[in-house]
Amino acid sequence: MTERTQVDLDTFIAREYPKVVAAVGLITGNRQDAADAVQDAIVGFLAKPPAREITNVAAWITVVATNRARDLQRSRGAESRAYAKVGTSDGSYDSALAGLDVDVLDAINKLPVQQKQVCVLHYLLDQSVETIAEGLGVSEGTIKTQLFRARKALAARVRKEDHHG
Repeated sequence: MTERTQVDLDTFIAREYPKVVAAVGLITGNRQDAADAVQDAIVGFLAKPPAREITNVAAWITVVATNRARDLQRSRGAESRAYAKVGTSDGSYDSALAGLDVDVLDAINKLPVQQKQVCVLHYLLDQSVETIAEGLGVSEGTIKTQLFRARKALAARVRKEDHHG
């Protein structure tokens, strides 16, 4: 990143960041996602600065953040429509997990992604090791290993919670 780009970005953050977040919130009608969208635009600006020189960083970030916020709104809308088609709601997520102990749910959330995935598929969705292996494109031995590691980690975490909780 050039020194000028860094100076422009520092100046933007110090002087214009709150106004741009407010502007993106106003444009998109969603103030909650505005800050995230602006931060994503800043990260994009840092990771891959525009090829041409930007004379107004605030304007550039406002446009990029607005586009990202709108994309997020569109994808959420599509998700809601998909839930409606299958006859479920976004709230069904919470009801599906209502029967789980809070400590178990917390322990599951702390598992590495692969272990969490096979654990949820096997124990919560009652899928066989063979079905999971086929769906993920890995061997049954890999699934069994991930389940073993997940059980071991869950047992240790829940035991730890019992002693401290």
